[in-house]
Amino acid sequence: MSGPITVGFLIAPHLVVLAEAAMQEARAMRREYGDVLAQLKAREGELARTRAGQRAARLERLAAGHRDAERETSRLNRLRAIGAGIPQVALELAATTPAPPALEDDGAWVAYAGALAAAADALEKAISGAGNAQAAAAAQALTAASAAPSIDAILKAYVLERQSKPGLDAADAERLRETAARVLARLQSEDGIPQALEALAREIVVAPSVERAEALALELRHAVQRLREARESQPGESGEARRLLSELPEDAPAALLQALERVGAGVERMDAALRKSALDVLDAAAADRAAREHGAAAYVLQESLRDLGYEVEDIEATLFGDGGTIHFTRPGWENYFVRMRVNPGERTANFNVVRASGGEDTPERRRIDALAEDRWCAEFPRLMQTLEARGITLDVTRRLDAGAVPVQVVDAASLPAVREEEPGRRGGKPMAKRVD
Repeated sequence: MSGPITVGFLIAPHLVVLAEAAMQEARAMRREYGDVLAQLKAREGELARTRAGQRAARLERLAAGHRDAERETSRLNRLRAIGAGIPQVALELAATTPAPPALEDDGAWVAYAGALAAAADALEKAISGAGNAQAAAAAQALTAASAAPSIDAILKAYVLERQSKPGLDAADAERLRETAARVLARLQSEDGIPQALEALAREIVVAPSVERAEALALELRHAVQRLREARESQPGESGEARRLLSELPEDAPAALLQALERVGAGVERMDAALRKSALDVLDAAAADRAAREHGAAAYVLQESLRDLGYEVEDIEATLFGDGGTIHFTRPGWENYFVRMRVNPGERTANFNVVRASGGEDTPERRRIDALAEDRWCAEFPRLMQTLEARGITLDVTRRLDAGAVPVQVVDAASLPAVREEEPGRRGGKPMAKRVD
């Protein structure tokens, strides 16, 4: 036997929204709810996998495009450094370098890398035809190394460049190459040498003096250390960016999504400003998402009660957000109702059997009141099971025995009036307010 019941409630956001959609589609298409729900789950799962796959592929293409552009830019800069001392290649040096893409489009980065490669090919051809054997050999070595730019291959090409320059001591070339190689070896990377570090390495190899080379080597050591620290942080930042991309709404600002994609692709770092921008958008979306979830929960409660044969008014979408009270009954219950009062702040709900005022308070009436409470007690577990399957879990925290406290008698005008059941409708149609 049971009297008033207090429960804590927990809404499973994803499930309750999906249940609402399934109920609405089942009603509209006159199909079974379970069939529609299974179909929606399968459809949603496929869509989520497709979106995740597309995003992963886009980030990989973006990363590859940046790597190719970085490699070709490095190659072009190497060739420009070699050709700078050769008057015959001045026209090629003056040629406009392709501008980076304005948008983070993977196709644009592929085209940009291709344009850089074409410019580098033209410059390499001009250097090879200029009649400087050492410069031509260096250019050809750099071109051969561009496909897999190992540190040794690049530094050997700079040794050839040094030998092509008048006034520099060729005997120091190998020593300076070893100095640069020893520092760069700490990178242990297959992604090549970043342009800034390679520029320092080149300055070491072609330095006019050992003293200048040693000063540059110290600068290079610091730069390598900073890069190693950045690379250690990058996987975590990339993972954070990918998580944010999966959580942000589809209508999030395009600039924000593109910036996160660059971090997710590993081509840029995550900074505090970008992280804050993403979290601000998530916070702004949270209120809309909560309102959507509360509305779905109200609809699921309403339709679940009707599916179980109860008469219930249309429930306000704000019930689980702002709180409120609803009443429901069942044909044959006469003037007995169950009152459900929701407290969103405490995430609790109270169920009480109430009776419309009228009639004397006699032992027989109290007996019938207790029977009404027993009847509701017997039906309550089924409501709990139905709601849990649809995303609303109820956890009983307090339950009084039937008759422990008198059934509350309320003004009949405060209770909804029951309409006759609509043919073909399980649970009848919404109740109308009683007008006395």
